[in-house]
Formats: sequence, C-alpha cells, structure tokens
Amino acid sequence: MARKTITTGKSSDGWQLFEAEAQYAESIFRNALGDIEASIAAAQRALEIKPNYAPAVLTMGSIEYQRGRETKGRRLFHSLLSLPDESGDLWQVIDEAGSFLIQSKRYGEALDIYKGAVSRFPVRADIYQGLGCCAGHQGLFDEAVAAARKALDLEPDRQDLTNDLGWSLFQAGRLREAEQVLLRAVAMDATDDLARENLRHCQAAVSKR
Repeated sequence: MARKTITTGKSSDGWQLFEAEAQYAESIFRNALGDIEASIAAAQRALEIKPNYAPAVLTMGSIEYQRGRETKGRRLFHSLLSLPDESGDLWQVIDEAGSFLIQSKRYGEALDIYKGAVSRFPVRADIYQGLGCCAGHQGLFDEAVAAARKALDLEPDRQDLTNDLGWSLFQAGRLREAEQVLLRAVAMDATDDLARENLRHCQAAVSKR
C-alpha cells in the first residue's frame, strides 16, 4: 500500500492513517510470533485510532465472529461497504470478508456482502466470483450463472472463472452448455483437478440423460 503524504498535526487524517498502519503492522508481527492476544490488542488499537481503516475493520470483524459475537462481526463487515476507498484496494478487503464468511459456511451473509459490493465495484471479477459462489450454495442457480458469466466477461482469460461458469451451468441443469464450458476450462489448464472432476460429473450426468 502506498503511504500518503503525512502532516504533523495530530488531529489530521494523515496522522491517524500513519498510526493505524503502525498498529496494524504490529498486529501482523505479533500474530507471526504466535502472540495472538497482543495481535488482537494491536488490531483493536488500529481500529480505535482510525475507525474507517478497512484492514482493521476486517480483522476485528473476523475476530468477533470467531469469538461468537456474530452481531458485532456482521456489523463490522457490513460497514466495509460504505467506507471511503482511500487506497484503491477496498474491494479486496471486502472480498476477504466474503471469503471468510464462505469458509465459515455463512453463505447467506456472504451473499449479502457481495450483493452490496457489486454495485460499488462493478468491474471487479472477483466480486462477481464470490457472488456466484454464494448464490450457488444458496440454491440460486440462475443468479449464480449470471454472476459467473459477468466475472468471465470481465476477465475472459481466467481459467478459474471458466470453471466456475461451467459448474454454475451444471448446477442450473444446463448440462450441454456446462460440458462445453468445462471442456474449455480443462483445455486451459489440464492439471486443474477441480475442473477435470467437474467435467467428469457433468459428462456422467449428460450420459444418464
């Protein structure tokens, strides 16, 4: 992250950003040492210094979820959607929040995050990828296909997005379309075990029909 020019006034946004970044770096350092309590304390200080510092919001939100304080975690994650994009990478922080929820199998909550994010970041393929993943897990297969197709339109050379579209089509019961897309995904990367397995499932379903 590029650091902005810092002014010396302690009430300035520049000072807050500098101090928040310093505390967050301390949090990462302490976590690497295995000192989890000190790491959490530093992340909390970063958030207190600059409440709209997105990395600290993400970290404390995930910690609240892990502590079983789901309401606080959800509130922090949703606040990301309205934060200023000072560094230009807010979409990545939001995607990390969505990925955390997906890994926790909180697909409905992650879907809400991604739906809020696509209106603000309509040209980020990874946001549509997350939306499609969550929609598929929620049984919203047509929505998953639409999201996967949009992601691939944005970055047509990405093999993982090609595989995602193929699987979304398979889940939607559009087997012939799915087979063609998955064949393309395998051709793009023959070493991708997931794409090959998805193609195998699809072709087995096609043969049964």
